[in-house]
Amino acid sequence: MQIPPRNAQGQRLTINRELNDDEKVWHFRSAWNVAALNCLGDPYGPILEGYRAYVIDNSTVLRRVNDRVEQDYRKRERSRRAALLAREEHMTRVYNFFALPSARADFCRAVLDIANRLLAAPPEDAEAFALGNFDQLERPFDAFFSAYEAYQRNSAEWDARYGARYGPSQPGWVAVQKAKAEGVAIPSAEDDDPTDTLLAPTQGVRSVTDAETGAQVPVVPVTEGVYSQPISEPLPSDEGESTDPPR
Repeated sequence: MQIPPRNAQGQRLTINRELNDDEKVWHFRSAWNVAALNCLGDPYGPILEGYRAYVIDNSTVLRRVNDRVEQDYRKRERSRRAALLAREEHMTRVYNFFALPSARADFCRAVLDIANRLLAAPPEDAEAFALGNFDQLERPFDAFFSAYEAYQRNSAEWDARYGARYGPSQPGWVAVQKAKAEGVAIPSAEDDDPTDTLLAPTQGVRSVTDAETGAQVPVVPVTEGVYSQPISEPLPSDEGESTDPPR
């Protein structure tokens, strides 16, 4: 998995970097759209209710934001069709980012908090509300990336200490890192720009079409509270080693 690095300010270099205010508002609206499709059942009902209220009550404001974003694409691209395709490709990456299954539970809780606050006190300024809550939507993904980096460090430390005796902790991961070190191209879900791909094609994934941009919004069925649990056995107590597994 490609983990976005941090810039000099400590921010992850994701699809959400270097955005103007209009783009941030639209990414916020898009993230909420993903949550409305993926965060289902109790206690997530307010997410869809809040999303519906946000887009309907602020339809004029959001339409103006959308039009300004559209105009920016037309200024940058050679033709109207090129602008349409460029924006659709960008928005697909936005939706894929926010549909990352590994961060889904915390993401749903973050959007639920935003939805409950909006329903309790509808904001007078939809753009300010989006900008003020934008960072909250990113935190679950940053937390997952940091946890994944910790896993990589722990796996490497385990291999350095025990790998010669018991084999690599994660054979597939070790093989990939070895291939990278030797300059071998590693296949990814998006060959053109693998660093931006955070959601590989998954069996059973379906999507719906965003009426505004034409991008595909992924619907990823993920069962809440179900985790894969590794099985570990005690290490032999030779050479003074503990009988407890190192991790």
